[in-house]
Amino acid sequence: MKESLLNSFRNDVKNSGADSFPMFVDSFTNIWDYEFGSLDDLPHDVDELVADRAIEYGLME
Repeated sequence: MKESLLNSFRNDVKNSGADSFPMFVDSFTNIWDYEFGSLDDLPHDVDELVADRAIEYGLME
């Protein structure tokens, strides 16, 4: 389950634009939190991807 969710997120983000990126991040983080209880155990590459892209789109400083 984890690997499938991670792979889907990675593909979605890779193909996302400024408009769709927040939707993919919200969806992924909601599902991950629901399934696994927190975002604390995100793989490092996904954690960095979310943070880097969020900064890039002005969603986070």
